[in-house]
Formats: sequence, C-alpha cells, structure tokens
Amino acid sequence: MERYTLKLDAAWKPIDIIDGFKGFNMCYTGRANVVLKYTDDFFPAVIVLKNYIRKDFTSYTCNRKNVIWRDKYICQYCGNRFCFHDLTMDHVIPKSRGGDKSWTNIVACCKKCNTKKGNNTPEEARMPLIKKPTIPRWNINVLLRDKVIPEEWKDFI
Repeated sequence: MERYTLKLDAAWKPIDIIDGFKGFNMCYTGRANVVLKYTDDFFPAVIVLKNYIRKDFTSYTCNRKNVIWRDKYICQYCGNRFCFHDLTMDHVIPKSRGGDKSWTNIVACCKKCNTKKGNNTPEEARMPLIKKPTIPRWNINVLLRDKVIPEEWKDFI
C-alpha cells in the first residue's frame, strides 16, 4: 500500500505531501521530527521540518489539469460547468497571433465554445470572458485535490 506523509514547515504550516519513505528518511536523518505515525504501520503520517525553509509557492505549471482546476470546471465563455474531459484549454490571444501559453492567456473552455471562437480574440468572436485569467496562488488544497485525506492529517490542514 502506498503511504504519503504530510510535511509541515517549522511554523507547522502544511507545505507538501511526500512519499512515506521520504518522510521516514527525513526523520531518520534528522531533518524532521515525526508528529504523528499511521496507526497500522511505522510510516510517519505527519512530520515537521527542524529548519525553516522559505519556499515561494507563487505558481503552478500552466497545464490543462491546473487551468481547469483554477477555473472551477467552468467554461470561461459560456459559463457552464463541465466534466474534465469535456473541457479544453483556450488561448485568449491565439497562438498564431503571438499569444503565449501563460496563466494570463489560457482559460478553460468547452469544445463548442472553442470551435466557435476559433482563431479570434474574445472581442472579435463577441464572446466576452466570464473572468480575467490570473495566476493561481499556492494552496495546500491543490496537492490534496486527488487524494483521500487520512484522518491523521485533519488537524493540520
């Protein structure tokens, strides 16, 4: 069974979810302390770092999964909510016109709206954006979105 460890910084704020073996190794080598162990094995459920590590969590990779998460599974043109597989990434300023793959130029878009917008800007297509695309701020919930949260972590999240 695969085990994960919740890693806290020296201020006891959650900063990462790591493999249980890595969590065990960090404690064994003295870089962290065990806060809680899983009840059914020796893996640490929660660890706290001994030293303060400043890590700048300002952005994520601008990929389809993260763009759709940022836009809350809502097409940014029609405003309807869709399943993940029914959404695409759309360049607000098309690539052919110099638009880049960046957080401020990519939005979640349903297939119908993507086809309708085509190689146009939202203004040209008369399809205003629901909201302006922004760079998402880091949050531990991003790391938790695909995981079942162990009971041992709940007091620390």
